[in-house]
Amino acid sequence: MKKFSYAILAITILFCSNDPETSVNTIENDITTTTQETAINDSSKQISPDETSVDEDIIEKYVYDSEKMSPFTGLEISSELWLKRPRRVLAFKIDNNLKARPQSGLQEADTVMEILVEGGMTRFLAFFMDNQSSYVGPIRSARPTDPTLVRPYGGILVVSGATAGLIPEIRELGVPVLEERPSPTMFRIEDRNKPHNLYADTELVREYVDEKGFYFNQSVQPLYEFGNDQTAWLTGANRITIKYSDFTTVIWKKDQDKYSRFIVDGYDSSNEAVAHNFLTRDGYSEILQVPTVVLIQGALYNDESTTLPSVLTVGIGPLTIFHDGKFVEGTWRRNDIADPFVFFDKDQNKIEVPPSKQWIHILPSTAEITWSDK
Repeated sequence: MKKFSYAILAITILFCSNDPETSVNTIENDITTTTQETAINDSSKQISPDETSVDEDIIEKYVYDSEKMSPFTGLEISSELWLKRPRRVLAFKIDNNLKARPQSGLQEADTVMEILVEGGMTRFLAFFMDNQSSYVGPIRSARPTDPTLVRPYGGILVVSGATAGLIPEIRELGVPVLEERPSPTMFRIEDRNKPHNLYADTELVREYVDEKGFYFNQSVQPLYEFGNDQTAWLTGANRITIKYSDFTTVIWKKDQDKYSRFIVDGYDSSNEAVAHNFLTRDGYSEILQVPTVVLIQGALYNDESTTLPSVLTVGIGPLTIFHDGKFVEGTWRRNDIADPFVFFDKDQNKIEVPPSKQWIHILPSTAEITWSDK
């Protein structure tokens, strides 16, 4: 089991050379290299050109096609979807209060980002571009970190409101904001109390912003670099524990080729990990799952104008990515809120993230992160 935080990033990098797993990998690489050299120098064995090119073809080449692939998953989409391009990017701010669960629409979103808010709780940004949902919610108010995450993708931030003065500031940063609209675009459901009962239909929201002439960004950048080369990733990440605060801990458990989500809510007297489910409009409920979990850590600060807790997402900070029981550690870099994230491993090589649906945790540097085989 390993533990990772921003405050000890330099120490982690310094001691990586003493890590037993790293030593084992080095020995294995040396053995492999020696074996290959012996085979090449053995005059009794003739190696054909076809045999020498086998290793180069093991990793399938990946080329991102902006017309036919999703910038949020890196996967090719169906022809019926890419023929509808260009499509607006909508980012719905979703509640994660105990009274807001199970949420709706997270399972249908192209990508989900999870962000710390006040009280040690988290909220979500559910991004929709090619996917859609008739039932997304509960929608809650904006926070200062939101525009820094929506800006690179030209998205419209959909919220129920915000602290006084915040929405004009978000718009000044180049992020359009859509607040609560009347039914049927947005609607309040009857079996939950305010403020945990505002929902929306993504396609009706699209129609509304089209009619109102909202800014439309037709060029959407990929989240970050996708690719199939994960040869430098390590094993041992079948269970991931992410402690945002004393009040919110998220646990991901590997289930076949995906991670299933569990949550420990400090506001729940039981204080036990429970399955975090989604709920469809017709009442179907199932646990949230995702193939790839990305952890981006930044300095925690209080926003100057709102005094609300926010996470720094520009600059450089620790990074950990998990996929199929494997993981890689490194750093994220970003020069401006208009730029996408760029990921580097500890050897300063660019990280290729497996194409798949992404769940991105935006974490304070003080967050506690651990993972293990079990």
